[in-house]
Amino acid sequence: MKKIKMDFISSASLSEKEPEKRINFILNKIKDGSILVIDGVLKPEEEMNLIRETMRRVDEGFPGIEVCSLKKPGNFLTNLVDKFMDRKEDIQRMFGTLTGNPSITTNLRTGLTFIGPAKVIKKIKKNPDSFSVLAEV
Repeated sequence: MKKIKMDFISSASLSEKEPEKRINFILNKIKDGSILVIDGVLKPEEEMNLIRETMRRVDEGFPGIEVCSLKKPGNFLTNLVDKFMDRKEDIQRMFGTLTGNPSITTNLRTGLTFIGPAKVIKKIKKNPDSFSVLAEV
């Protein structure tokens, strides 16, 4: 009987990490065969960087990842605050570069993210408010 390992990770623990370290943390867990469930959603550019880094690491033993996220739909005010926070992080990064301390952490968005190894996750069916996963070991 084969087993599946699932790690449930709080967004608070990931938000403490710099974006590059967060991506490495996620990929190392997936390469070890874990399926991750995170109570937050990566920013679009961070998810793009995760996919980009995954493609760089693909080999015979690591065919890649499958990612599915559900972001809580926001109202006008929530969307405005999200945009402001994105600019705040850009400004912090700019001033950090000028002062010699460019590393900052960023908060994940409200939602749910599922990430698993492509060799185990066979199908993800996403609906507007849910998703279902077919895994095979």
